[in-house]
Amino acid sequence: MVQGINLLLPLLVMPLVITTIGADGFGVVVIGQVLMIYLSSVSDYGFNLTATRDIALYKQDNQRVSKFFFTVLASKLLITALLFLLLMVLALLTPVFGHNAQLYILGFTYVIGQSLFVNWFFQGVEKMHFITISTFIARLIFVILVLFFIRHKEDGYLFLFFYGIGNMVAGIFSICIAVHIFKLKFFRPHWADIIHEIKDGWQITISNLCINTYLYSNVFILRIFTNDLTVGYYSIAEKIFFTVRQVLSLFSQVVYPHICQLSHKNKDEVNIFLKQIYLPFLLMVIAGCSLLFTLSPEIIHVFLKDTSTLPVSLLRLLSFVPVIVCLNIPAYQLLIAFNRKKSYLSILGAGTIINIACNILFVNIWGATGTAISIIITELFITVGLNWKLSNNNLTGYIIPQPL
Repeated sequence: MVQGINLLLPLLVMPLVITTIGADGFGVVVIGQVLMIYLSSVSDYGFNLTATRDIALYKQDNQRVSKFFFTVLASKLLITALLFLLLMVLALLTPVFGHNAQLYILGFTYVIGQSLFVNWFFQGVEKMHFITISTFIARLIFVILVLFFIRHKEDGYLFLFFYGIGNMVAGIFSICIAVHIFKLKFFRPHWADIIHEIKDGWQITISNLCINTYLYSNVFILRIFTNDLTVGYYSIAEKIFFTVRQVLSLFSQVVYPHICQLSHKNKDEVNIFLKQIYLPFLLMVIAGCSLLFTLSPEIIHVFLKDTSTLPVSLLRLLSFVPVIVCLNIPAYQLLIAFNRKKSYLSILGAGTIINIACNILFVNIWGATGTAISIIITELFITVGLNWKLSNNNLTGYIIPQPL
């Protein structure tokens, strides 16, 4: 319930923000937000999977967990510092970034906050309520700042800054909770350990960049062929779609540590777990997406008061994509649990190429509708591909019980 509030709070302030800065101004903000998401993917460096897996497997060993915690945190902050230097160079030397330099530099607080947030640790120890509390604090701070300070069209650049401030406060709070509640002992990270973590996570990092590329490059490509207003219309439908997709992400975060543990025991326990937990969740997603399709006009009207039908059509096209995504959750989790990172990366890499190619082709013909179609094609390919890779790695028995 609290996580539902976390997802809805940013969505509820969107009508006010769009009314204040306009759909075109919101389109500019979304471009900046996509850039920050890319940078935060690099700073996360796959630790949301690799570090979570390690902590889930060794969570009874406090000394080892403490070492993981401070090494991963130091690695993330080092990468974040390098990313900020890169952003400053781009803002100073390139017109594309220099034009909205204030938006990007202030928005980098989003990346800093994500680096400080130790959700990967709480996932590993399976204490997800601490993530919920921290995220709630971040979203509440964000909403309060937006309501009080974004009053004029020219205040749009503050949107990402406020989002980042909330993340930074929540990140510091999460570190304090982790150290205090779990009695973590301070460990001074060694360069050798940091380099080891970076080497271990590079394939997952590339995979995460691939995911974010096929999720967020749509906005960049759409802007090349259209304008800020069309991007704004598309972004409204996309934000609603991403909120629904976040439910899948939450479910995945919750079950992943348990899947890691069960997968190293026996197939029967994994099958029982997926039957009891995953199948009811899939049915819930199908029901929710059906409701989203039906109520698309009413939902869009909450965010946008003009008579354009484009956002409604886009939301309806995207409404069943979460069902497609949900069908690949067991496959990708088992591939990572068994360290089949190359198989995972190959499918996501191919999916990214397909997404970019489809976007360039379809957006040029159908505009924002072509973007939505590209997302559907990409997600279908990835779902089929991950399940195919699962079969190639002889892991299907962990989902489908083998005959006696």
